[in-house]
Amino acid sequence: MMTGIRRRWAFVVPALALAAALAACGGEKQGSDEAFRIPDSLLAPIQSYGLVQDDYHPVEGGVMANREIVMQYPAAEISRFVAVKTFGIARSAWQTVTEKIGRPAEGRIILVGARDLDEYLFLTRHEWWYYGTIQGDTILFEPFEIMIKRKIAEVGITQKMAQAALIRLSGNRLPVWLREAVASYIAGERTILEAQASEFAAEGFDLDPDPERVEKDLVEAIDRGATRIAFFAAYRMLENLLETRTMEDVLRFARLLGEEEDIDAASTAAFGRAWADVIDGVRLDRGDDGEEAAVR
Repeated sequence: MMTGIRRRWAFVVPALALAAALAACGGEKQGSDEAFRIPDSLLAPIQSYGLVQDDYHPVEGGVMANREIVMQYPAAEISRFVAVKTFGIARSAWQTVTEKIGRPAEGRIILVGARDLDEYLFLTRHEWWYYGTIQGDTILFEPFEIMIKRKIAEVGITQKMAQAALIRLSGNRLPVWLREAVASYIAGERTILEAQASEFAAEGFDLDPDPERVEKDLVEAIDRGATRIAFFAAYRMLENLLETRTMEDVLRFARLLGEEEDIDAASTAAFGRAWADVIDGVRLDRGDDGEEAAVR
C-alpha cells in the first residue's frame, strides 16, 4: 500500500489518495526493508514533530506526516536533510496560521515538493518565481531545496498555508487581492514584496495600479513583473484598510462570505460600508480626484 502512496505523480489524485490511505491505516508508521535509516544528527528535530509516518525510498522519494501535515518530497542525496528542515518550517507555519486565521484544511494539509523546476512548471503552469499552487487541501510547491536556498521557505510555506486557510474560511469567495494580502501580512512578507516591486520600478511599471488591475494580474499570474507589482499593491491596499479597520474585521468579512452572505452585506457588517466604498477607500491610484497615490 505504501509503495502506491509514494509513487511520483500526475499528482493531485495520488496526493488525495495518500491522505485517504493514511486515515484508513490509522496513521501507523510502516516498516519495510526499504525504510530509510535516520542519521543521528537529524533525530533531535524529528522527535519534536510528532510523526505518525516517516518513509523514504531512494527512487520514489519520501513521505513525512504528523496529525496535521502530510509532506511528500523527491528522492535525492540532500532530500532527507531538506525534508527534515522543511517539515519543521511547515509545522511552525501550521501553528501560526491556525492561531491567526484558522486551520488550513479540514483534515491534513498535503504539501508536495516538485522534483525540479521543469516538473513544477508542468504541474502548476507557474515559473520559479511563484511559491506554489493550491489545489484543494494540496499545495504544490517549487522544489523545497530551492526555496530554502532562496531563503523564502518560511515565508512561502506560511503564505500559502494562510491562503489555504482563507479559502476554507471564506468558501473561496474572498477577492484574490485581499486573500493574497492577508496571507502575506500573516507571513511577514512586506520587505520581500517591496524589494521585488522595486526591481520593476525602473522598467516603467505602474507601482500604483487600480484595484481592478491588481485583481486581474493576481488571478492571471502570468507576467512576472505585473504580478510582482500586484502582490505589493495588494499588500499596500490592505495596509490602507487596516488604518481604519482591524484584521479581525477582515476575517469577519471572510467568515461572512463563507456563510454565503452577499458581498455588500458582508462588507457592511464587517467594515460599515458597501464593498465598492471599501475599494474606493483603499485604492492606490488617486489620479481622478487629484490626490497623491498612497505610496508607502
